[in-house]
Amino acid sequence: MQAAARAGHEIGDHMWEHHVPKDPALERDHLTKATAALEKLTGRRPVGTRSWHTQKLLLEMGYIYNSHGYSYHNPYYFRAAADEKPLLNLPFHYAIDDAMFYSFAWLGSGNAAQRITDPDRVFELWWQAFWQQYRAGGYLNVVVHPFVSGRALRIAMLDKLLTRMKSLPGVWFCTCEDIARHCLSVAPPAEA
Repeated sequence: MQAAARAGHEIGDHMWEHHVPKDPALERDHLTKATAALEKLTGRRPVGTRSWHTQKLLLEMGYIYNSHGYSYHNPYYFRAAADEKPLLNLPFHYAIDDAMFYSFAWLGSGNAAQRITDPDRVFELWWQAFWQQYRAGGYLNVVVHPFVSGRALRIAMLDKLLTRMKSLPGVWFCTCEDIARHCLSVAPPAEA
C-alpha cells in the first residue's frame, strides 16, 4: 500500500472487517480504526470509501465521497434523510467489477452460479461500457481487485483496455478523490 500511495494512487477505505457493524458505536470504532491505519500507512487521511458506512458518520469523519451505490451511471449526491447534508456517490456497477467475471463464490453465491470468464470477453464488455460513457461525456468506475485481476492474462487485458482508452482524445484517468473534488467544485450539492 505504501508503494501504491507513493506512486500517486489513492488509498481509500473498504471497511475494517469487510462489513459494517449494525451497532453505531462499533461502526464508529471500525471506521476510526480503518481511517487511522490507512493514514499511518500512507501518510494521507482517506477521503473516500467503498462501504456501507452511514452517511452521517462518513461526513462527520471528513469523507467527501462513497463509491458504493449504483442507482445511476454518473456521480450523484444523496441524502440519508431530508435534513442531512448530502454525500457524493461515485457509482460503480457489478458489470464493471472484475470479481464478477473471475472469482468463484463471489457475494456468497454457490460455485455452480459462478464462472471464470475469458479475459477477451471481459475486455469487450468493459470496452462497450467505456465507449457508451465516452460518447455521452460520462464516467466509468472500473473495480479491480489485485488478488483477482493480478494474473498475467488479466493484466494483459487491462493493459490492452487502457491503451485503447488512452488513444481517444479527452479521456481523463484520475483517482476517485480527483473526480469527487471536481464534482464538488463544478456541481456542488443543492441546498436542502
